[in-house]
Amino acid sequence: MTDDDFMQAVNRNNQRLFLIALSFTKSTYDAEDILQNVFVKLLKYPKSFSDKEHLDKWLTTVCVNESKNYIKLPFRYHKNIDDCDFVSSANFDSTTQIDLYNAVMRLSKKERTVIHLFYFENLSIKDIAEMLKIKESAVKTRLSRARVNLKEQLGDEWIDE
Repeated sequence: MTDDDFMQAVNRNNQRLFLIALSFTKSTYDAEDILQNVFVKLLKYPKSFSDKEHLDKWLTTVCVNESKNYIKLPFRYHKNIDDCDFVSSANFDSTTQIDLYNAVMRLSKKERTVIHLFYFENLSIKDIAEMLKIKESAVKTRLSRARVNLKEQLGDEWIDE
């Protein structure tokens, strides 16, 4: 991979991968650390990619795996969700997007992950199941539960907006 190809991949995926890592960690600092690890792995990856889509999917998978490994680290266990800063207005275009993202962040880790990958990353249920190494039916169940929880958090009026 040339330096130019690497920089294009970083510019194309930086914000998207940051939001994936943020959905796991709920910390901008931790998400930045994960993002750095993902791009270091890309630099060290010995094989070439067939196209941009293949590269982007690989980066997404690496980001999910790095995030899952990061939150398993022992120093992460003491963190309470109430102590976490949610995303600021700098990351989104409107307050509606901020409200939705913060509601997603209040979901359980399992629900939050599938919602983010399905709606924010536009991955199929099959791709999510493969990425998370779970059955497709488990992905569907988590999506369904997450939608119910989001509806409870945001209310019916929000859906009309």
